[in-house]
Amino acid sequence: MFKDIFKDLTMRIFLAHLLAFIAGVLICAAVNLWLTPGTLWFPWVLIAWGAAVATHAFALLLRKTRRRERIFIDRKARSFAVHLFAYLATVLILFFVNVTVTPKVWWFYWVALGWGFGLIAHGWCAFGKRRRMPHRDGRTGRTCRAPGSARRHRQGEGQAVAESAQAAQQES
Repeated sequence: MFKDIFKDLTMRIFLAHLLAFIAGVLICAAVNLWLTPGTLWFPWVLIAWGAAVATHAFALLLRKTRRRERIFIDRKARSFAVHLFAYLATVLILFFVNVTVTPKVWWFYWVALGWGFGLIAHGWCAFGKRRRMPHRDGRTGRTCRAPGSARRHRQGEGQAVAESAQAAQQES
């Protein structure tokens, strides 16, 4: 199973991102503790980059899951879910920074408001417009037909059934 992980390009990219995160945080921690041990700043790198890795993992999970709900099938819905996850993670991190570094001046909500308007627009584009649900094969529409089935549908149901039976016999 572990060998199968490295066959998929998206998984290899994620693993490279994860390894870069671990190495980067370790290097930052070493530099921080060596040069300025009295002031710890490497946890901020850990938190921020960790949120980016978590967002990447969430996007990969949504893409690789074999479920039939809209969020897993629809590319726009999946994109919105990743955007929402990144937004929430970032706003929570900024809230934490605001509370710990400058508790008397509240500023994190400006980022939350500005980015929130963009998120609302993204949500409207993903869910608000009337559009057809996509299928696993990438096409949109209410029904998923085999190639050439529209032509068979116009010719009549009986003939289409006979043609599909002949095609099935030829394949086997």
